[in-house]
Amino acid sequence: MKLFNKALLATAFAAFALQSQAQITIVPENDQFSLKLIGRTNFDAGTYFNRTDPDAGHPDNGIAVNDTRLGVAGKFLENWDYKVEICFDKKAISFRDVFVKYNFNKTHHLQFGNVFMGFGMKPLGLAYKFIDDATVDNAICPSRKMGLVYLLTTDHFNFNGGIYSNGNIDNGNGQFDQGVVYSAKAVARPVIDEATVLHFGFSAMLTSSKDAASFSGVVPETFTTEGRTLIKDGFEPYGNSRYEAEIIFIQQKFLFESHFQGASYKPGGSSDRYHLGGFLAQVSYLLIGDQQNYNKATGLCQNASPKNLELLARYDYLDLHTGGHQSDLTIGLNYFFSKHFNMKLNYGVTQAHEGEYHDTYNTLQVRAQFSF
Repeated sequence: MKLFNKALLATAFAAFALQSQAQITIVPENDQFSLKLIGRTNFDAGTYFNRTDPDAGHPDNGIAVNDTRLGVAGKFLENWDYKVEICFDKKAISFRDVFVKYNFNKTHHLQFGNVFMGFGMKPLGLAYKFIDDATVDNAICPSRKMGLVYLLTTDHFNFNGGIYSNGNIDNGNGQFDQGVVYSAKAVARPVIDEATVLHFGFSAMLTSSKDAASFSGVVPETFTTEGRTLIKDGFEPYGNSRYEAEIIFIQQKFLFESHFQGASYKPGGSSDRYHLGGFLAQVSYLLIGDQQNYNKATGLCQNASPKNLELLARYDYLDLHTGGHQSDLTIGLNYFFSKHFNMKLNYGVTQAHEGEYHDTYNTLQVRAQFSF
């Protein structure tokens, strides 16, 4: 019954998205408040084959309704923005973006709430070009945190810096002393015009927390068995730091993007420091369409325009030090029917190693993504 209810909700979202040419927006006559209904859902299917681990048995195939969200966003008073978004996923309801933002002007902004830090590719959300997160991005990049953030945006420069709680908005991690996270990201764009973007970015964060650290590689969203982790590592840290360097280059139909990500941990009671990390590199070319899209305000790539067909490939690698290493090669094809509906097709090869353990498998996945 729960699966049926989720599927019914997702189908309602899909029907709305297909029929809507614009989002539902309420703007009173005094123009002091606006409300826009937002939402999304993913219909996924996947098949897995040629798995080498003899203990894994026959790979499972599956279909799933993933990451269904519903929320509102808009403006109030003269300079304030807000957003509240709830996720219905994995038999649970949880918060995602919950924040208010004060805009001093078009350049300076102050944001408070549950938000992503300026770190990794997870903040892309709907604009994430592949069905699954890159392995290294999933393992090292943090989830949303409650924090106070300063944002600076100009034509050639972005800065994002804030202080956050290391707790979770849904349950506070079950402890009163949640620890503190400091995070900052700087982006320089020496070239930006209608056809070309050259972007360099660097991020760093420092965490002081009593929580155990855990890092893992992943298998695809539509995997139907329990335990999606292929490789993992975890220990009690005494503070930790993470860092990232990135480059984005766009030339009309062509996009290249690469991220190097790392983390450094010192376990409690030990003088040794552990290092782990990896990288991802992806390329994209519009088979149909004229220009790749880039958002100057966020410093992130965006979905292609409607009626565009995108061919893409990504390689990513994660080394977990004592936890083994994992690599993934993914080839994809995306078609954007409208701003409310797109489809993704991914073929991937994953290899995982930990000591004597070795596992390789291939995946074929498809996603229909509806949003409004």
